[in-house]
Amino acid sequence: MEKVLEKTLQGNFLLLPMNNVVFGENAVEQLPQLLEMNGIKNPYIITGNTLANKTPLVDRLKNIIGVNNVAGVYSDCKAHVPKRMILDIANDMRKTNADGIISFGGGSPVDAAKSVAMVLAEEIFSIEKLNEYPIQFNYQTGESTFRPLSAKPLPHIAITTTLSAGEFTHIAGMTDEVTKVKVGAIDPKLTPVAVIHDPVLTLYTPDWLWLSTGIRAVDHAVESICSNDHMPFTNALGKEALQLLTNYLPKCKENPNDLIARSYCQMGAWLSISGLANVNLGLSHGIGHQLGGRCGVPHGVTSCVMLPTVMEYNLEVTRERQAMIARVIGAAEYNENDEVAASKAAPAIRKFIKDLDLPWRLRDTVVTKSDFDALAKDALEDFIVATNPRKINGREDVINLLEKAW
Repeated sequence: MEKVLEKTLQGNFLLLPMNNVVFGENAVEQLPQLLEMNGIKNPYIITGNTLANKTPLVDRLKNIIGVNNVAGVYSDCKAHVPKRMILDIANDMRKTNADGIISFGGGSPVDAAKSVAMVLAEEIFSIEKLNEYPIQFNYQTGESTFRPLSAKPLPHIAITTTLSAGEFTHIAGMTDEVTKVKVGAIDPKLTPVAVIHDPVLTLYTPDWLWLSTGIRAVDHAVESICSNDHMPFTNALGKEALQLLTNYLPKCKENPNDLIARSYCQMGAWLSISGLANVNLGLSHGIGHQLGGRCGVPHGVTSCVMLPTVMEYNLEVTRERQAMIARVIGAAEYNENDEVAASKAAPAIRKFIKDLDLPWRLRDTVVTKSDFDALAKDALEDFIVATNPRKINGREDVINLLEKAW
């Protein structure tokens, strides 16, 4: 059981400005109502090549909206959202009568839509201007700065087909093509106004992508529970997310057509990230950003290969919380003491990843050891790394972690 709190709770919980979350089989049919509620008559769709050209889903979306009402479609969204692509999409949108954005797909279309909305609102036309907005972090001083939006962006409705859950945040991830560093702009106004979770649409998502982004959601839950800023409310969200994800991801692997399991995984992903505006995360997310930006490792796979190792690194300062995680996922009994229970958390998560037949070591990805030094340098410029529960003292600490994950 959790220890009794020894002092009065104090804080400020930020509720992001999201109007609607619609979920369930064929929830996408409610899109016209969501568009009307948010004053969108001519939406612009941002999606990826696979959904647009290898499935009937984008055509279905256009038919639901009304083909003549679709202002345009960008169907070549790249993973980790290159900055030049953001400007290209914005330039294309300026030629249309678009009054809103629909992102359709995984985390990259969502991040792209947020970023494009920011670029249009702030009248950004160059990489140099765009570079003024993402969070700048100085590891030496521990200070971070960012430029908030001065204007209201176009409304954004997110329709997602993976479990990475970025549709529920106010952070827009993007990658600098020159430095290969992944950065993020942050502002509550970047939050989508509505989200659609329709398990039917996810049936076209490749199994490896569905399951690995499910581990990304597990990562959200674990790092929120282990955060130095954790609180009972975020703990509750994280624990319920872990129960749903660890119960239903294996069912999705066993039967990829199980819509019930898919819908519960979507609910787990939503829960996993709903408190993240209020807690700081850690090394699994921070290093994961740079594995994606520099090396092109998919979002979910970064969590598969880093999360258990980071949990082991943080164990000495998060023992009580990792004991909670182990008990929630059934790896430890409730009558075991915290030290014994906590020691079972990371191994259980690693075994869970392996049992889903997902990559679980860095060597199973495109990363090579020659990347370690640059990855460590990039990671130290990520503000999330600085909020890891156990302090990172420099580049060598990050390299040691990468070695252990190898």
